[in-house]
Amino acid sequence: QYMTPQVFAKQQGQMAVWIAEDDTVYAAGPFATHGVCLGPFMQFAPLFAQRMETLIVYDAKHFYHRMDAAGYSVRNVRADVLLGAYVLDAAQGGFSPERLVLQYLKEPLASCGSGCAVQLYTLWKKIEMLLREQSAFTLYQTVELPLAAVLCDMEKRGFHIDCTGLRDFGEQLGALCEVYAERIYCAAGMHFNILSPKQLAEVLYDRLGLPCRAKTKTGRSTSAEVLERLKPYYPIVNDILEYRQVAKLKSTYADGLLKVADAQGCVHSTFHQTVTATGRLSSSEPNLQNIPIRTELGRELRQFFLPAAENRVLIDADYSQIELRLLAAVSQDSAMLSAFENGVDIHTATASTVFGVPPEQVSREERKRAKAVNFGIVYGIGDFSLSQDLGITKKEAGEYIASYLSAYPGVAAYLKDVVCRARESGYVTTLFGRRRYIPELSSPKKQVQAFGERVAMNSPIQGTAADIIKMAMIAIDRALADGGFDAKLILQVHDELLIDCAAADAEQVMALVQEKMEHVVSLPVALTVDAVAGATWLQGH
Repeated sequence: QYMTPQVFAKQQGQMAVWIAEDDTVYAAGPFATHGVCLGPFMQFAPLFAQRMETLIVYDAKHFYHRMDAAGYSVRNVRADVLLGAYVLDAAQGGFSPERLVLQYLKEPLASCGSGCAVQLYTLWKKIEMLLREQSAFTLYQTVELPLAAVLCDMEKRGFHIDCTGLRDFGEQLGALCEVYAERIYCAAGMHFNILSPKQLAEVLYDRLGLPCRAKTKTGRSTSAEVLERLKPYYPIVNDILEYRQVAKLKSTYADGLLKVADAQGCVHSTFHQTVTATGRLSSSEPNLQNIPIRTELGRELRQFFLPAAENRVLIDADYSQIELRLLAAVSQDSAMLSAFENGVDIHTATASTVFGVPPEQVSREERKRAKAVNFGIVYGIGDFSLSQDLGITKKEAGEYIASYLSAYPGVAAYLKDVVCRARESGYVTTLFGRRRYIPELSSPKKQVQAFGERVAMNSPIQGTAADIIKMAMIAIDRALADGGFDAKLILQVHDELLIDCAAADAEQVMALVQEKMEHVVSLPVALTVDAVAGATWLQGH
């Protein structure tokens, strides 16, 4: 069946729109229960723009990009099968149309476009019903769906880079690689491919006789974790780790960013809403969320990320210790809540309690160890992992954890309770109703169960943080538009937002961003945001 634009324009109610690989559009709904062929996408784009709220699509963000390319920048789709399925079960690991149709409709994806449109319509009705049954429709409707529009705009804007500076930086990194390589060859007494795990293992374990600390399915491990343990005793290992870091900075970032920059010197990352089980966003092609920050060379990369033009700045706004604040909020631990309410440094407070010294006498090393315990607890860390992180014995690490849980009994009770409830229900939820199912808790294998327990402890915290930053992005995007500011969101890196802003608006925008981020939700503990403006990402960080 075919339908003309004139007939299509008269149809009422929701309709599913399926776009085939050849750009032909098919539709289905109460008006066409067997599906109809509409025709080329470009021909119907003007009509779609007029009735976006009635359309059922698969992947609203992608649909927005298609509409933009056709000249219609409209952002009010109300039914997205992809995002609805993700909110229902973020941990299922795949959301292709084929998988969703098989999972929810118990049939294979149709072989014709009209049949796919019918399935899309039926699929949405099923997903919408389940979202409402699980009290997750509000999360879908007020967070994930409007965020798709924000992300579409961020992807279109991109992030401006200094191509000349980055090219020079890449040459410096290449020269540094050569220096490290020559030192490695000299220590090894031969040339070899340093980035080949097999050749590196032969050099380290056979030729030089270093102890092999771990094996994998493919042979003896040369992972960073293994080499870090050998580094204090063998100088060649430190050079290998440094070589790897510099080589990755050059290939992935210095060279990689230049390859994907457009003619205007902008890189356009793709933001994924449906990849992580916790609700966090991820970034790819290029991945701007993974640019190293802990090393000096990694930080240097940020100096090559710039505002879009002169007389503009980058505003970097970052939540301070949001996961620890959320832990205090959900556990209602009085000592932790008090520390945040009184503006006490939480790591110093923890060190004082765990190590039994007055706060003013806490050493830098003690604070560092307390910080590792604080954040480790959020991720369900065990004594072995903590001992590896801090370079202490497993016994000492166990004592640190025990002291911590004794100092914060509310946290200890919460962690125990959340695992218990997850075993009973099979899932955990964020403060805003995002579920994460944890089948690992019912595994007969103790190791798998232990992983499930760590997931149960961490997911409500990390997932709530993800929900909050998404809400903040939506609120900021609207506030900037409503206020008429010359400022736009361009990047999100977990708890951090970057805004490209006219220098004249910087102070007002910075205050607005802080206010929106700090008050986007109401919690028992205040959220705090650090915001800085600079001429580069490095200056603003």
